[in-house]
Amino acid sequence: MDDFAALFGTQPITRLSRRAGRQLEAEARLAETPPDPDGPNGLSEHVPSALIPLHERVRALAVGGAPAWSRRLRRIHELTAEATEALGQAWRALARKRWNDAARFAAEWSAEARRFDFAQINDLVDRHNRYFPAEANLGMDVRTRDYVGFGGGDYRLRRLDADWIFERFPPDLAAALQ
Repeated sequence: MDDFAALFGTQPITRLSRRAGRQLEAEARLAETPPDPDGPNGLSEHVPSALIPLHERVRALAVGGAPAWSRRLRRIHELTAEATEALGQAWRALARKRWNDAARFAAEWSAEARRFDFAQINDLVDRHNRYFPAEANLGMDVRTRDYVGFGGGDYRLRRLDADWIFERFPPDLAAALQ
């Protein structure tokens, strides 16, 4: 720190200290507020502080942002939510259009689901699966020779495809009309 102060003076340190202090206070306030039951599910607005050590968070503030992996996960979550909303609307609209022909609804919905473009999301998923272990500094299990995700789970994300759509929006007219 003395070398830093000699090069840049004390102003940047003071500014960084105030900025880091405000960020940590904001995180403490967020941690104290109860979860909103009507709020969105999935990734929170910020990656939970417990996953990122304090010194890493302060370093991120100094260089200007969250780690690449957390920004990428946030973008995957946003794009997936947008796609889910669009697919849900299309599913219900097709059901209203084909309300009296279940076989035709199933055929048309299957064709539409297979045409849906997940290229942008899947590109981010592929990058996440490739770079996340190094970016998040994951530990390695020497027996399996694979990285161990946070909490011991698998860090890999699933690519989205027609099967993913059918899990959420099946080609079942009765379900779509509810």
